[in-house]
Amino acid sequence: MLKRLIAISSILAIVVPNAAAIASDAACSCRHLESIQQDLKNSEALRKIQQEISEKLDAIEAPLIEAKKRPTHPDSDVNIYARSIRERNQIMSGFRLPYPEVKGYTGPDSVNMPFGTCEQSAKALDDLRVGSPCRELAEIALAHESGHRTECQGEGASEYWKRLPSKMAAEEVVRYTGQIAALRSLLKKVLDEGEMIVEARMEPRIKGPQFDVTYSYQTGPVTLKGKSSPGSDRWALSGKGVQVARIGKMRVAGMTCTSTGQLNTDIDLTMRTDGLTMALTGKSRSAPGDVKVQCRGGHGMSMRPQQEVGGGAYFSDQEVRAEATLSRAVGSMDFAKILSQGGLSATGTETVKVKLICPGD
Repeated sequence: MLKRLIAISSILAIVVPNAAAIASDAACSCRHLESIQQDLKNSEALRKIQQEISEKLDAIEAPLIEAKKRPTHPDSDVNIYARSIRERNQIMSGFRLPYPEVKGYTGPDSVNMPFGTCEQSAKALDDLRVGSPCRELAEIALAHESGHRTECQGEGASEYWKRLPSKMAAEEVVRYTGQIAALRSLLKKVLDEGEMIVEARMEPRIKGPQFDVTYSYQTGPVTLKGKSSPGSDRWALSGKGVQVARIGKMRVAGMTCTSTGQLNTDIDLTMRTDGLTMALTGKSRSAPGDVKVQCRGGHGMSMRPQQEVGGGAYFSDQEVRAEATLSRAVGSMDFAKILSQGGLSATGTETVKVKLICPGD
């Protein structure tokens, strides 16, 4: 969860998040999902801003370097470092981390590299390790730090600290690129080790002239299976289950009716995710079942499906969480809009529950 910014003073400061949580040296699992996600989003934001800084500062520094080669040039005496730093500060003034405090981090606010050296405090680095939410997050942050020290030692401390701000930012881009790749790999790992369970329930009430019926649709629980791949940041999980449909309340032509039995529909669910957001779609095919309705006055009917096929989206672009409950109004769904064209209204709520089961739960 290291968030390293370019050093402008006498030290190279690496800023890390604060959070009131218990530190752990345990291996990362899906119990640490939010910590990994937050660290990843922070790292992506920092790489983006450092890339912007590097490019804009290079555009300022390059012509000033050329001007210094010509003593008569009006900018030959401009302090390149000061001009570049002023622009950097302007860019950073509007920057905010997505997550100023990463869940579970209790380590130091910063780990410093004193100006002119390639060393960092062993105690500060150990505090960073101990204060990380889980082992692999600590290792990734420490690898970021190690990369800076290695770069410094390779160039030599003197040359390392002579660099212009654009070059400092360019190094940060390299460090964060490696950090992001490691965090994405870790995110895939903890999700692959878990088990995703989905349940859905919908109780639409359909009303029209002489017609008022409340239905019940229960899907799952359905276990979704699937693994990520190294070559893509997105992957799919799928599973099969059954949707059970019943009629709850029914009133037709002034008569109160009762229902028995149920209709069973085979459901194929597919979740697509990048570990940060998720989308769930489903395909259905009705299976054998029987619903009988008996109304006062002796009127009745029976319904049997004929291998009807359907499908659609349950949700999209939702945050991946260890446990999530997502709801939407029935009236916003496509079938409700079609019914409204025929003079019928559809109300009620569809609720989808997604739960990530971690190993050992």
